[in-house]
Amino acid sequence: MRIKKVFNNNVVLVIDDLGKEQIVMGKGIGFQKFPKDLIDSKKIEKRFIFNDKESLNDLYTLLGRIPLNDVELASEIIEMGKEALGYELNDTILITLSDHISYMLKRIDDGLFFRNPLQWEIKQIYPEEYEFSKRAVDYLRVKTGKNIPDSEVAFITLHFANAHLETDNMEETLLLTKIIDSILDIIKYNYGIEMNEYSFDYTRVISHLRCFISRQLKNESVNVDTSLLEIVKIKYPEDFKCAKKIKMFLEVTYKWNISENELLYLTLHLNRLSSISKKK
Repeated sequence: MRIKKVFNNNVVLVIDDLGKEQIVMGKGIGFQKFPKDLIDSKKIEKRFIFNDKESLNDLYTLLGRIPLNDVELASEIIEMGKEALGYELNDTILITLSDHISYMLKRIDDGLFFRNPLQWEIKQIYPEEYEFSKRAVDYLRVKTGKNIPDSEVAFITLHFANAHLETDNMEETLLLTKIIDSILDIIKYNYGIEMNEYSFDYTRVISHLRCFISRQLKNESVNVDTSLLEIVKIKYPEDFKCAKKIKMFLEVTYKWNISENELLYLTLHLNRLSSISKKK
């Protein structure tokens, strides 16, 4: 593994044995090193591999306009997040989170504070990511010595949700969040229930809604035997009614075409939720 570029003593760009470029970080890994030098792989603490040239170029551009310390802060938070949340993240989060942190710190220095209008919804839909992001904000406060507002928790949550959903499109993640929130409102009003956002059942329904909406955004479909739909309509009329309301909302608001497959799939999951709610 040879060095292509040294950013500082702790961060270098390397080319591995397969010819792929990586950003690697480690204490002293770039000290007194030059392009084409070999690196000590034992010093590598973190590595970021980008599968497309565009992302790598984005990182080059980013490193040219923001302090490297902000990238290192983002890297530390990402590693904390992987451990706390227990799942892998799209490596492009290094770019998006570094950029966000750098801009956030500049805004704080300039006395500018933004409120996230979806803060409550984000907390509901991504509870695990939100809880971790509170820790991340506390960590940033300690590391930077700055008074970082609580509103940053929701912003950081979205970066982790976005990276976990395997999309580099933040607008799509925001849209997914807004749609889930609207569907949850329909469910609450239809059944007249309040859902415990910390319960397993709530987490389960959120997970199903994420998959359901992601399929719509990608024009994918689920394979379910639709011959069951007529039976389900009769057996679970209240759940079918709620599913039809959701279908109508999505078709009118977003011009989506919700198939019978999806309608059946949604009805069955709503039935599970409503059945559990009736037992409580």
